[in-house]
Amino acid sequence: MEFKIEEKGKGIKVVLIDEEKEIAKATCYFENTPIVENKNIGCIGEFETEDKEAGAKILNKCEEILKEKNVSLIVAPMNGNTWKKYRTMKYTNGDDLFLLENVNPMEHNEILKEAGFEEIDTYTSTKGFIKDAYKSEALDLAEENLKNENITIRNFNKENYIEDLKKIFNVSKQSFTRNPFYTPIEEEDFLKQYEQYVTMCDEELILIAEKDGQEVGFVFCVPNFNEAKEGKKIETLILKTIAVLPEYEYLAIGNVLLNRISKVAENKGFLKWIFAFMYSNNTSQKMAKRNGTEVIREYALYGKKLKQ
Repeated sequence: MEFKIEEKGKGIKVVLIDEEKEIAKATCYFENTPIVENKNIGCIGEFETEDKEAGAKILNKCEEILKEKNVSLIVAPMNGNTWKKYRTMKYTNGDDLFLLENVNPMEHNEILKEAGFEEIDTYTSTKGFIKDAYKSEALDLAEENLKNENITIRNFNKENYIEDLKKIFNVSKQSFTRNPFYTPIEEEDFLKQYEQYVTMCDEELILIAEKDGQEVGFVFCVPNFNEAKEGKKIETLILKTIAVLPEYEYLAIGNVLLNRISKVAENKGFLKWIFAFMYSNNTSQKMAKRNGTEVIREYALYGKKLKQ
């Protein structure tokens, strides 16, 4: 066995070769990664392996490389930052994978643990019937209060999608700063990531909340097109992202947005919805529970501290 190491963009790609065949690979990131204690962490992403032994070898080699780069914490699996693919599948109730569910397989949990990594964060996806969406007099009052605050809610505008994506970006970059391992992203990179969803989305299933024309929150939903690939009717809606500017959270804008989406989705024939990839300590999990959804998936993120 031998390692093949090469520069790859902002990282270092490591490939384990056995008899001219690639049996494991990963990429080490140490620049433009999340910052912890005023220092960039190391990330191991694009992790693939044919078996546990090869996986352990590639992780150990990545650790050697990142230690030489003077990082004190390695996070895996993470393709450089949380805007890209990260996390492993930890638990499933057996439901088919939904659109956007791109994470490392369950087998990687044991490989990471045996390499000395410990679970540092957990995430969940929940699923429920839209008919069970939360309704209350308090929610009705919250919607009336938004009118008093001159806050309006409108549909995404596909004809002017770049400007609306910029509004979504402005809310995202402020509301996500409290998320673990948050990394700032350039507007151009954000637009490239989200543009791919615009053509597949129904503009009535993306809502933007504005105060005096300025964006203060949004909810971004995508139909679960994986159901169509399986020859089924698309009846599930994925709540990809919901975010509100911190200074407006007290107005329950997020709950109002969800209530609006539930009504629109039911009218369009959706029966179920998925609250996707919620951080374990995020308020979105409370929203998911309030709307009668149950956990269908759990995901894990691992970390390993290095001694210098």
